[in-house]
Formats: sequence, C-alpha cells, structure tokens
Amino acid sequence: MTQTNRRLPGSGNPDEWMDEEIPKSLPIIPLVSSVLFPNGVLSLQVGIDRNVRLLKSLGEDQNLIAAFCQKTGDKENPRAEDLSQIGVLAAIVQRLPLSADRYQVFLQGRERVELVHMLQSEPFFEGMLREVVPRLIPKSAKTDNLMNKAMSLFGKLVESDPKYSNEILNILRMNMTEGPDTFADLLSSFVNFPLEEKQLLLETVNPIERLDLLVAGIQRDLGKATFDKELQRQIQTSIDRRDREGYLREQLRVIQDELGDSSSSDREADSYRSRVEALPLAEEHKESLRREVNRLSQLSPSSSDYAVIKGHLDTVFQVPWAAKTEDQLDLVRAEEILDARHHGLEKVKERVLEFLAVLKLKGDLKGPILCFVGPPGVGKTSLGAAIADALGRKFVRMAVGGVTDESEIRGHRKTYIGAMPGKLIQSYIQVGVNNPLIMIDEIDKIGKDFRGDPASALLEVLDTKQNNAFVDRYLEIPYDLSHTLFISTANMLDTIPSPLRDRMEVIRLSGYTEPEKVEIAKKHLVPELLASHGLEPDQVTIDDDALFTVIRDYTGEAGVRNLERKIATILRKIARKVASGEEQTHITVASSDLEPYLGLPSYEHEFAERHPEIGVTTGLAWTQFGGEIMFIEATRMPGSGRTTVTGQLGDVMRESVTAAYSYVRSKARELEIDDKQFSEHDIHIHFPAGAIPKDGPSAGVAIATCIASVMGERPVRHDVAMTGEITLRGKVLSVGGVKEKVMAAQRSNIKTVVLPEGNRKDLVEVPEDVKNGLHFVFAARVEDVWKETLIPLYIARPSNRKYDEAEYKAEHQKSERPEQR
Repeated sequence: MTQTNRRLPGSGNPDEWMDEEIPKSLPIIPLVSSVLFPNGVLSLQVGIDRNVRLLKSLGEDQNLIAAFCQKTGDKENPRAEDLSQIGVLAAIVQRLPLSADRYQVFLQGRERVELVHMLQSEPFFEGMLREVVPRLIPKSAKTDNLMNKAMSLFGKLVESDPKYSNEILNILRMNMTEGPDTFADLLSSFVNFPLEEKQLLLETVNPIERLDLLVAGIQRDLGKATFDKELQRQIQTSIDRRDREGYLREQLRVIQDELGDSSSSDREADSYRSRVEALPLAEEHKESLRREVNRLSQLSPSSSDYAVIKGHLDTVFQVPWAAKTEDQLDLVRAEEILDARHHGLEKVKERVLEFLAVLKLKGDLKGPILCFVGPPGVGKTSLGAAIADALGRKFVRMAVGGVTDESEIRGHRKTYIGAMPGKLIQSYIQVGVNNPLIMIDEIDKIGKDFRGDPASALLEVLDTKQNNAFVDRYLEIPYDLSHTLFISTANMLDTIPSPLRDRMEVIRLSGYTEPEKVEIAKKHLVPELLASHGLEPDQVTIDDDALFTVIRDYTGEAGVRNLERKIATILRKIARKVASGEEQTHITVASSDLEPYLGLPSYEHEFAERHPEIGVTTGLAWTQFGGEIMFIEATRMPGSGRTTVTGQLGDVMRESVTAAYSYVRSKARELEIDDKQFSEHDIHIHFPAGAIPKDGPSAGVAIATCIASVMGERPVRHDVAMTGEITLRGKVLSVGGVKEKVMAAQRSNIKTVVLPEGNRKDLVEVPEDVKNGLHFVFAARVEDVWKETLIPLYIARPSNRKYDEAEYKAEHQKSERPEQR
C-alpha cells in the first residue's frame, strides 16, 4: 500500500497518531447497523463473504482498515454507491475466529476520512482515502458550558432510560478534560440515536456544531423517556388500585354474607336463575347455565370474567327458543300476494304454493332449502320477502358475500375478547322467532382463507337431516333450525361447492322478456318511482313505446335494476321542471322524447344481416344479461393450410374451431370442395367484439357452417341463427340457455332458429309470444344445419362470389315448410 502525509502505528495513544502518515488506500468494511466514531470502540461479528475475504487478506502486521456506514442498498451485498462519503480510519484491536467463515472483531476509531474513489469492489472493497482535517477549537467558556449542558442532560437520560448504565457517565467525566472534539465523539458513540443522525454527527467536523446536535437529540430522547416512565407509573398505579378495590369488594361481600344482606349482584343472580328455569331446554343445558349463574354471583362486577359470563347469559335469554309465528295457509291469499308483488316467475310461485299445500295437509313440514339462481336484478331477494309475506313468516336477510371467516357462521368462543354469536343466531335474535324465512344472499360469493371455510359451515345449516341440533360456538347449546325456511340466492352455480349445491333445490330465474319488462315497469316501477319523486300519476305518463325503447337501447340486463334507474332519471328531470314552474300541464314521455332525458342510446344490439354473405354465420350466445346473437366471420387467402382464430376466445371455444375445421375437411367431397382448397389456402376465423371474452362449445355448428361457406364459396342465409355443440362424428349435441337465445333471435329479426334435437323439450320454457313468428329447425347432425343454411351451388356463383337473390328466394320459399321441424 502506498503511504503519504502522516503515518499511523498499529497501537498507541491519540497524541501519537498525529505524527503518523495515513495510507492513501485501504480496505473498507461496510457497517450495516452502527457508526464508528474517533476514539470509540466497536465490536462486530463478520460473516458476509466479502468482509471475511477482507480479514483473511490482511497480513500479521496489517491492522488498519476504513469503516464506512452503509446508508442504502442490500445489506448482504452492498454496492459502492450505497456507502456514506465520510467514515473512520480504524485499527483492528482484536480478531477472534468463531468458525471457518465468521470472526468477532474489535475496532478502535482513529480519525475521520473521506472516500475519494472506490478502487475495487471485489474480492472486497478498497478505496482511495483523504484525511478530513479536524477543526481544532480550544477550550473556552462557551465550550465548557456546552459540554456541561450535554453532560447534565445525558445524566438525566441515564436515570430515566434503563438502556444506559452509570459506567458511561464515569467514562465521559474522565474525558471532559480532553477538549470538546474528543468529548463530542465519545458522547456520540454512546447515545442511542437513529443511524442517520449518528452518521450526521460523524460528518459534522465542527465540535461546537456537533455538541449542539447532541444537546438537541438528548433533550428529545429525555422527553420520550420521561413520558414512558410516567406512563408505566400510571399503569402500575391503576393495577394496584384495581387490586385494592377487588380486595375491598371481596371483604364487603363476606361482611354482607355474615350480616345476611343481599347485594345488587345477588339480586341479579336470582333473576338469572329464575330465567334459566323458564327456558325450554334440556336439563343438562340448564345445569350448565346454573353453574354460570352461580359463578357470576361470586364475581366482582369489575372483573373481566363477570362481563364475559353476563354477556353470554344475556345472549342465551335473547334467543327465541320456543317463540314462533303461525303459518297462514290460505293458498288463494298467498297466490294473490305473489302475483301482486312479482310479474311472471310462474315456476317459482308454483313451487311455493306446493310447499304451502303440503304444509296445510300435513300440519308440519321440514323447511325445504331453495336456491334462486339468476342474473342480477331479476328479483331474487324481493321474491324471498314476498314468500315470507305469503306464509305470514318474518323475513331476515343474511348476506354472506365476501365472508371468509367460519366464525361468521358458527360464532366465536365466548372466552375471546369481543366474542359474539354467528350471523345465523344473530338473525334469530333480530326477528325474535324460531321459524322465520332466512334469505342467505349471494351464497356463490362466499370466500375462504386461513380462518376457515364458511361454505363448509353452511353444510350443517342447510341439511334438513342435521340442522335440528346446530351448535353455535358462542351459545354452546344446540339450536333447532329445522322450522326455518331457508332460501339462498346466487348469480351462478359454478362457484358454489358441490356438497353445498347438493343440499339445495335449484330454481332458475332467467331474464325477463322485453314485454315482461314493460309490464313490470307499468305495474310496479313507474307507480313506485312517481310516489318517491313527489309526482302524481295524472302529471306524468310514460307510454309503452318509450318503455320499450328504454329497455332495448338504454339497458343491457336480464333484470330490471337499470331500467328502474333510467326511469328514475326521467322522473327527476320532470320533477325539476315541475318544481321550477316550467311545466304545469300533463307530461307524456314518448319514444322520440328520450334523448333529452337520457342522452344517446347506450347499447347497440346485433341485428340480422340484410343479405346472405359468404363466410358470415349468425350464432346464438348466452350471457349473464340474457341472450345475444353473435356473428362469426371467416375469410381465406393463399397459404399453406394454417388456421388463425381471433376474438379473445377461451380454450373450449378454440377446441370447437379445431373440431369444426376437421369435420368440414372430412366432408369436403360431399360439400363439393376440392381438398386442395384446404392445403393451399389459409383461413382466418374472427369473432367480433374482441374486447369481450367468449367461451363454450355451443358455437360449434355456427363455426362449421362458416368454414363450409368460405371454403365452398356458398353464401349463408342471413335470417337463420343457430346454436349447438358438434362432435368429430358430426353429431349436434344439446346446449343450455335456449330460452334466452331464442328471445335474442326474435329480438334481432331472425326468422329461423336452428337448435339441437336434444333441445326440442326446452321450447316449453319459451313464452308463446316469443315463439310466434319464428321457424324452428331441430338438427341431429351438422348436415341438417348445412341443408337449412347454405345456399345451393347451382344458385351461388363461385366465380364472382355472387348469387342470384331472386332465384334463391324462389327456391327457399318452395322448399320451406310452415310447421316446426
């Protein structure tokens, strides 16, 4: 190592250091959680590979290194720029090997140095150093006052904070004669300041400024230590006071027992005993409650156990063990209530009336578990309230969407702080009877995490064979749930665990048809919203065409929730005009008047194409908002037989494309398509509305027809919509959502709907006003679909990709039969 300026020996006192030279470059050891000061001693364990290599590289006579505090970066592997600029030249006083790769090292700080340039980072840090010239300030009255003030404050801090020892004070007193620079460095090495503040002290060369920083920091720590000490004293005083009060209360209780006096707690215990005897519970459960009451009578009201036991007993007394409402079994009245509250939903109403009929004949019936499944806004929750009114039962809604803690259902053990019964028992306490109708809302959105699985806790609740002895952890007494009618609601069944789904009778509520929505708006929504907006029926009229336009162009839902919002928006604007005096006469809202109220239409629905086209088919899709038609487009270009699919499709739909392509190619001879068309052309199949995810197998027949059309250059009828899954053998399999899909076809001016043969039975679900005007074709094989949808080759013109439309219409009318096939 090159040496210059002054030289430092391996040992000696600080006065001798000034006569020695400082090496220009030295190995550097980063300090992670401490700062070394001149004249200070630091003990640290070295175990990081880079620092171990540094120690092993030092010779027997080499004991000088530089210590720099690491301000940022990875503690295990710092970079050069992570080190502070100012550090300390240090001598290794002692180096003890703890293991092969770990040392205990004692460093003694010499003087401040500045890191000029880092020479290397591997195998250890080594840098060019420069001496930080100390600013020598002689002793004076000012320096003495600062040193005495710092010493006095630090003495008070040592008394208040147990982290400091009195030995530190003795060391400081012995070094007060060394001058402000040495005293300030020693004091800086002893204070428990944050790392950034200690590094600032190291970088402060002026000893007076360093003493000022020390005084400010010690005053701050002294204030905190004094506050903590006073807080501990108050806590101890409070504990002693409570112990004293408990002792005195116990003495008072003994004296009262000797005198025969009855305290208020005794009177409360007697009241609890009489209430326990009145409960309709088994003897073993009463005995458990009696022990609780006896224990309560022996406790002081200030005891924590007293509040726990009292809260538990009060909850037990609030639970409706025997109270119940009488069922109203008038079937005619029940039907009137259901019809008045909800339009349509005939299957659900029929199921409820069946339940009432059995209950009337038998006199008792274990409550069935119903699950209403349907899109948002179709009236699942409000239907539950209507059923409760029809039965004459009390209604309570228990929302479980987002619940992730099993204790929300089963309750918490009463020994926990803040314990309470689960949502179920709270629902019974809320209504005050043991046979309400409980609506378990959003059961498909129940969660699960490390605190348990609430869905598993519901297995016992929704099992009519087990729920007659449901035990809430807080009550610790079995409670009979079998008299309760449980109804759950969900938007989809897929997220409900299969064991839980198996315990429920699923009733599907599909979306309303547009005529049904118009009737619901006229009978329910508009009258209710007129009243809530302060308007009279003779002031405002919204005609049927306007309602139909709002449903079609301003809402995109299966239910009527958004429809209600849009009608409310119209009525708010009318109410403003009436309130401001702008409108005095009767206001009629027609379809042409909607834009000033609602703005431009929010939804654009797909409609059937005007003319047949090559490579364009119309499929039918189910969404949570109802049904929609979906165009499938295909085009071909010269290539090597590749198939490209776009439109944000799921795996199942992509597999449907592959299966359809394979089947069409296998039937090329029957379709009069040259097989070279497949090997010498690429085909691109696109599903429009690419931002919307699409999946499912029901587009199989539409995809196969689209491929057959583009490869055979045969147009597809524009007034036909189709749905069905296909197999590699050409079979057409049944699909779901037939009602919604048929409604979408009728809404989009489709004339013919192709359905799988297996879905013939599902047409019963479709309203008659929707089926009227539609021609249905039931296909067992893909060839049945092609026969109905592909225009024959002798009409199509492959050479110019056009067709004779008049000839096509004549041919189609000749072959079309009016009956459903």
